[in-house]
Amino acid sequence: MFGVHWILIAGPALFLLLFFVFPNALLLSASLLKSENQVLTSKLTLDNFGFVLSKAHYQRAILRTFVVGASVGLLVAIISLPISYFLIRTTSRFKGVLITLSLAPLLASVVVRTYGWYVILDRFGFVNDVLLNFSLIEERIAFIPSTGGIILGLTHALLPYGILTNLAALSSINPNLETASMSLGENRCRTFFRVVLPLSMPGLVASFLLAFSISISAYATPAILGGYASRTIATHIYTFIMQVLDWSLGATFGAILIGFTVFILVLMFRFGGRRLEL
Repeated sequence: MFGVHWILIAGPALFLLLFFVFPNALLLSASLLKSENQVLTSKLTLDNFGFVLSKAHYQRAILRTFVVGASVGLLVAIISLPISYFLIRTTSRFKGVLITLSLAPLLASVVVRTYGWYVILDRFGFVNDVLLNFSLIEERIAFIPSTGGIILGLTHALLPYGILTNLAALSSINPNLETASMSLGENRCRTFFRVVLPLSMPGLVASFLLAFSISISAYATPAILGGYASRTIATHIYTFIMQVLDWSLGATFGAILIGFTVFILVLMFRFGGRRLEL
């Protein structure tokens, strides 16, 4: 009655249904329930969304989240493409070592990497010490907590994912196309922008979407490098659910995050698909 392919699909589908779809559906359903004295009631309401979207500091947190996501996505895509191109085209005998080094940040926990940036960017950290020693500043500067610190930390954390994505895309481009372009009079730089870049666009878009979707839901890096002054949706979700114990408002932030994310990703896929067809 059922083929082998249905049996292979049923296992992962059941796992995702039980441990991803169902728990998230329960959480998001709480955004439509009224909360009284830190207890969810059975009363359906949209007041949670009205409350969150009407407060200026919550609006800033939502806007900051997507600004961070877009900034990190662009930086990861732009930085990872030339690195991936070098790694895929190099003939060095140390190619494997170079690829390993480019992916080395994945060997450390995101918390460890984030605290590394905290040590570097703190008012009494490495950057301030260097600037003071060279008399470039007269007094210490607070680089964190800030939105810029969050973007820097997340870009460093997600750069290996961009490199991996672009490596996969660039590996499918025939090097003979570049040779043919240069034999027809183009230099290496123009060949890259007129031949390699258009063909690598699917990997570039994929690296942006991957970095964007991960960064807007990140918690550790915004909590450590952003603090209370630069809060994001994820830090608000943690505060409402784990500290305030208001599951309705925490779930509301989660619903807003998922809703806006799906909307933006659909737009990106449609826009990216049309661009690639052209």
